[in-house]
Amino acid sequence: MNSLFRIIKFAIQGFFRNFWLSVVTITMMLMAIFSVTLLLGMDYIRQATINGVEQKVDILISMKPDIDKDKVETIVNDLEGIPEVKDVRIITPEENKILFEQSNLDDKTKDALSIFDEDENPFSYSLAIQANSLDQYPAISEFIKQDKYITWVEDSTFRDYETFVEKINNVAKMVNKYSWYVIIIFSLISIIVIFNTIRISVYTRKNEITIMKLVGAGNWFVRMPFLLESVFYALSAVLIMIVIVYFTISFLQPSLNTYFQDTQAINLAGYFQDNFLFIFGLQFVVLSLLNILSTTIALRKYLEV
Repeated sequence: MNSLFRIIKFAIQGFFRNFWLSVVTITMMLMAIFSVTLLLGMDYIRQATINGVEQKVDILISMKPDIDKDKVETIVNDLEGIPEVKDVRIITPEENKILFEQSNLDDKTKDALSIFDEDENPFSYSLAIQANSLDQYPAISEFIKQDKYITWVEDSTFRDYETFVEKINNVAKMVNKYSWYVIIIFSLISIIVIFNTIRISVYTRKNEITIMKLVGAGNWFVRMPFLLESVFYALSAVLIMIVIVYFTISFLQPSLNTYFQDTQAINLAGYFQDNFLFIFGLQFVVLSLLNILSTTIALRKYLEV
């Protein structure tokens, strides 16, 4: 137990003895795991954005004014029978009138309703159709254009979101491509820096090591403080990264909620909370292994232990 405490004590002393060198080492590691974290965050935002778009997009079909509810339900039954359709919602004439009155149209346009009596409703039935995925909407549009529906359907509206989604995917691919280059570069720099940090630490503590060897310290006792010191570098980098991530999320999340008008559309805090151990735990393990590897090489090369 005393040996363990001494190892921890020597590791902490080594960590703070070359403080500014430790800062540089941690900074290099921080840049590497920042790239990884950014990559994961961007991928989550991409997927959440696409899911959010798929939830909101639909085809709006306006039925002709004289169509009765039975014919509307016939079309609904036909639509529900094709595999591309996820959901069909009937919007009644009364609901359409309310939606028109509550819309963002200018007052002059809304005043057009004044030519009708209060018990008159110029609006007809509408159908809001949602597909299982964005690429299925063209098939649904073609289905509605069949000859048997021509006398029933007044108009159909579909805003094409495929271009928007394609742009998101293209940006994500570009970010993923160059982020991996950045991760590799900073990882290599981190290995080189930790190698030289330990080498300098060994050089400045040669006298101490010599004394430890003279009083009977084994090779493992000499090596362990350096290995533990390298783990402290990894732990420090990950802890700083956690603070940066949650500090950034606290600023970004309200803006994302406002933009998507939905608190659940992109929940970055929830994503990192649910994947906390996977993201930060894995970063710590990988960094620690890289540091231990480079430290072992440095000790083997510069220490006769």
